[in-house]
Amino acid sequence: MLLQFKRTFKAGLQNFKHNLWLAVATVGVIAIALFIINMQISNIFANNLLLEDIQDEVNISIYLNQDISDNDAHNIEEKIKQYPEVEKVTYISKEDRLNKFNEDEKGNKVIEEVMKELGNPFGITLNIKAYNPDDYGKLYELIKNSDFKDKVESVNYEEHEGVIKGLNNEIKSSQKMAMIIGITLSVIAILVTFNTIRITIYTHRKEIEIMKLVGGSNLYVTGPFIWEGVFYGIIAALVAIGASYAYLHFIVSDNSGNTVLSLSNAKFIKQFLEVYFMNNILLITGAQFLAGILLGVVSSLITIRKYLKV
Repeated sequence: MLLQFKRTFKAGLQNFKHNLWLAVATVGVIAIALFIINMQISNIFANNLLLEDIQDEVNISIYLNQDISDNDAHNIEEKIKQYPEVEKVTYISKEDRLNKFNEDEKGNKVIEEVMKELGNPFGITLNIKAYNPDDYGKLYELIKNSDFKDKVESVNYEEHEGVIKGLNNEIKSSQKMAMIIGITLSVIAILVTFNTIRITIYTHRKEIEIMKLVGGSNLYVTGPFIWEGVFYGIIAALVAIGASYAYLHFIVSDNSGNTVLSLSNAKFIKQFLEVYFMNNILLITGAQFLAGILLGVVSSLITIRKYLKV
């Protein structure tokens, strides 16, 4: 068994060397297939980071009555935190609201004079961030029907309702489109890879027929081509990893210009590279080798079956 293993390995390596230009073409096609898949995965991750960043900016605000005490406001804050849909509640005091307003209107003499006369007209505000943008409507209804509703002056959900619903639709649409494009391009790349390896094995059809006629077992005949597929996959994976990293790094540089990942902000491509890619480099490299080897070996096995029936 070990002897057969060595012989098939050596034969596969010889086939790879003797048909170098065809091997280069096959490796190139598999590398392109992996590169396309990598770009789509990067695009999906970067778009998700972009949408998460937008989601972080979306919230609703509860404006409490001006005469509500700090103690009552904190009690309301604690009740809202108990809602399972709520990720975070930010407490904004009357003084903080006044300071923010004065900062925004700094230099406006009319406003400054009016504020001197009025004092502090603001009440306490509670900014609510939900885990899911879909939940803001539900939270709005909970607040409207709560036992503290009489202490609430207003909730700005209706003002932001259009933005929140638009964000929800954008998130779902973007994820669906990225998935469809990714799967489509990946299938095309796999089919191209399959046809390229099919041509490679076709050039060896006479050798396969002769080996079968002289009594060669299926394992002995297919062994060299399985090893060829492994060689194709390993080299293609190395090329694809290097090309993908170089291209993504180029995108986040100042001189990147237009790219095939124009749907994603360079900021989030950079975040993907520096955080996810570098933290999972071993997992990504292993997955690339596995994907490349599978592409090469499975394509070889499917194609060679036709020539084993002699």
